[in-house]
Amino acid sequence: MQQTDNDDRVIRINTTEQVKEQLNQSGHIQPGTIVEIPSFKLVTEDSPILYEYMPLFDFSNPPVNPNSFASSLVETCKQHKALGLSANQCGFSYRVFVAGFEDNFVAFFNPIIKSKSEENVHMAEGCLSFPLLTLHITRPASVNVGYQDFNGVYRDLELHGLYARVFQHEFDHMNGEVFLNRVKPLAREMGLKRSRKLFKKLMKSPEYQKTVDLITKKAYANSK
Repeated sequence: MQQTDNDDRVIRINTTEQVKEQLNQSGHIQPGTIVEIPSFKLVTEDSPILYEYMPLFDFSNPPVNPNSFASSLVETCKQHKALGLSANQCGFSYRVFVAGFEDNFVAFFNPIIKSKSEENVHMAEGCLSFPLLTLHITRPASVNVGYQDFNGVYRDLELHGLYARVFQHEFDHMNGEVFLNRVKPLAREMGLKRSRKLFKKLMKSPEYQKTVDLITKKAYANSK
């Protein structure tokens, strides 16, 4: 999913940096003006929506503005330094996710997998819905996919390597599947055990205590 200057398959979402650039070029705002795009809060790992099948996004009667919603998904994804994020991870029952890096993100509305490679790859994955948890998952090395962009236009892509993996991970979210379900019980338990140990280590770190103290002080100041 590499982008070239003439590659119209990759849709550049209107992230904050790009909105600023577009407005600067149009002369509607002064250079240096801060333009903020809303981001979303992530649901917790026990949220029921993570385990629900997402209904098709209806472009004939959209529940939200597709471009604005995709832009907020991208902003949220970037804030968490992730490569992909699904709508239901933010509490929305829409069949859409975003995937990419830096400013080259794609919004996949109503995605489908048309075909998969016979070659499989086994590698580590993480998920924003399960902080500190890493699991080794086997997935096809490449996939041919179809989707609608945020204008409702049908598009096709052939994805390889990491982008194929990110797409498949997020596609699972569309079907209410989490990556915990793709490993054997023993591997799942070992992964959860490692994440619990990491969490305990994190809580004992000076950085964590400083953050807790700062939050406590702010909460106390706001309560006055």
